[in-house]
Amino acid sequence: MHKLYVIFLAGMLSVMLIASGCTSPSPAGTTTSVPTTTAPVETTPIMTTPTVPSWAGTWNTTWLNTDGNETVSVVTLTVAGQEASGNYSYTYPDEGTFTGHLNGTVKGQTLTGMYAESDEDVGYFIFELSIDGNSFTGRWVHAENQSELHNSTLFWDGVRMTP
Repeated sequence: MHKLYVIFLAGMLSVMLIASGCTSPSPAGTTTSVPTTTAPVETTPIMTTPTVPSWAGTWNTTWLNTDGNETVSVVTLTVAGQEASGNYSYTYPDEGTFTGHLNGTVKGQTLTGMYAESDEDVGYFIFELSIDGNSFTGRWVHAENQSELHNSTLFWDGVRMTP
């Protein structure tokens, strides 16, 4: 019976040594190689938000009047954060020169806002900047027609002169 306990204890000691990682020493002169480099790690490219060109600059613009005639003007815009403002002027041969002012909000490539002119005409506009930032297409309406802005056929388009 005493031998049975010794064999049992020796077996338990062997199991515990194997479980703890203890093994008999390696014969002299042998080494165990350990890899010194790791496998390449896949990286995910960093996603960046594309830069939207600025509305700031000088634009040659043309818009369709309610009488069906086109008017040409130069619009100069400045941008501070999401707020844009600018000035423009145009001349009607029989009526003289008029000036106007734009105030709007930039959201991505869209500029929406109001215009006010020296002849007391006021209204609303919405402009969409092209992907390259060198032109825009837009619509406008007189103030009393604000609800019709998104369906307006009165265009107001521009081509960039300077950044």
